[in-house]
Order: sequence, then structure tokens, then C-alpha cells
Amino acid sequence: MPIPGKSLVVLVRSDLAIDIDGNVDYEIVHHMLDSGLDAVSAGNDDYLRSLFGVSGSVGMKVNTIGGPKMSTQVELVDAFSNLLADSGIGKNRQIIWDRSDYELKAAGFTIATRGNGPFCYGTDHSGAGYNPDLVSHGKIGGLLSSILTNHCGAVVNIPVLKDHGVAGMTGALKNHYGSIHNPNKYHGEGCNPYISDLNNLEQIKSKQRLIIMDALKVQFQGGPSYLRRWVEHFGAILFSTDPVAIDTAGYGIIERLRAKSGLESLEDSRRKPIYLKTAADSGLGNSDLARIQIKEINI
Repeated sequence: MPIPGKSLVVLVRSDLAIDIDGNVDYEIVHHMLDSGLDAVSAGNDDYLRSLFGVSGSVGMKVNTIGGPKMSTQVELVDAFSNLLADSGIGKNRQIIWDRSDYELKAAGFTIATRGNGPFCYGTDHSGAGYNPDLVSHGKIGGLLSSILTNHCGAVVNIPVLKDHGVAGMTGALKNHYGSIHNPNKYHGEGCNPYISDLNNLEQIKSKQRLIIMDALKVQFQGGPSYLRRWVEHFGAILFSTDPVAIDTAGYGIIERLRAKSGLESLEDSRRKPIYLKTAADSGLGNSDLARIQIKEINI
């Protein structure tokens, strides 16, 4: 059961989820998702319907900037899509999205805007684009993807856990750099306070219901692009409703993998993800491990 006053992060891990060549086992991932959702909901069989209701589209914000070898895994998204459908959230209510059709296709997703769903397309797809209404909070300002603002009633954030050369790490919070039209403007000072300010936009906060972090393969150095030398087939999926807590747990994983490989810490390399504390201080969640409950499940 969740501990009162603490943010719950569930980490489900399996040695069978991904093989030596990086191939993902759909059935194992499906089981991991089922187990993780059961744990994060404290056994609520109606959890997904309670999050997303009986109408409206559910957007799955994936991360495909890293190409086919370091993007949100198609098998994970397919398995979650099927779990949504099993919960009564039909595939015609599901939208898989990121910033571009090209990156989605390169990562193995199939662009689809017709049929029975799930639908899958980028913000640059004809008929999508960026909402023309300027949004701002703190030090950020820009245009949000119309998929987020107009097409989705709720959002599941499905990022990839990776090292990042500027921010230190990228996970749930930074995944929304793919939701705004001008992320290039917000990479100074370790992306701080920009990541926090972006995630404090009401359009993001009010729609994001759940984070499912893909840590099947973790790039713990040299990211966010794929560099096989520093990739661990970690075989894990993390779950939380707190984006700061899940990123804090992910940060710990990256640091452990770096230490295991003899690399200096992100802090020693002057890339500590300081935006986590800024995000916590702004009220987005918990970055203090004393206020985070990490429940681990091995399958």
C-alpha cells in the first residue's frame, strides 16, 4: 500500500524483457505493465477507467528523438494500448504522439489517422500543428502542440530514461520539450528552471494523469542519442503519478549504472539534474528520497 505523505514510484523489472540484441518481449512487457499498474493503483481493477473516464481521447506522449534504438519501445506502447482497450478505453480513443511523423516512423511506429485506432501522428502532421495561443510560465513561453491542447482529453507520459549532455538526465519532465514549439531556447543552465516552468503550464499539469517510464534500455552516458557502449539492457518499467519522484528514481538508476561502469557521477561531471529540486520546490512533486516510496517488483 502507498505510504501516506510519500510519492509512490513502482519499478517492475524482468531479466526476460529484453534480450542481448535489444529485442523486447511483448508478452513479458505486457505482464510487467499489468503488475505495475496493479501496484501503483493498490489493486484497483478499475484504475485506468478512473484515470481517463468513459469519454475523450487519451494521448500517449512517447519520446522518439533517439531513433529506433533509444526511443520509447513500440512493444511497450502496444501492450499499454491493449490494456487500455481491455479497460474499456477503446483504441479509437487513443492517440500515440510526438513532435514529428518522421521520428515516430523511424522509431518503429506506424502513422495512422484513420481507421479504428490507435491513431499515431506527430505535431507536424497535416491537420495538427501548434496551437496559435501563446502560453507562458516563469521563464518559458511558446506554442503547445495542438495534439496536447485540442486532441487529447488526458495524457500518459511515456518517456525513455536517458543521460542528457546538458540537463544531466531526461525522463518524464523533459519529455514535454517535445510538446512545445521552441525547446531549443530552453537548454541553458542545465535546462533550469525551464523544465520546471514548462511542466507548470496548466495545459500540461491538468491533462497528465500517469507516467510510465521506459527503462528497458538505459543510456547512462553520451545521451540523449544512442551510443551502444553506454547502454544497459536494464529491463525495467517505472510507474508513478508524480513526475518529479519518478525522475528522481530514474536519476538514481543512471548514477548506479555510471558507478558500475567506472564513470564519475553526474554531479562530479557538473551535470547534476538540478531542475529536479526546482520542480519540487514549485510544487510539481517530490525530489527528496525521504518523501518517495520506491516499490520494486521482480518478474
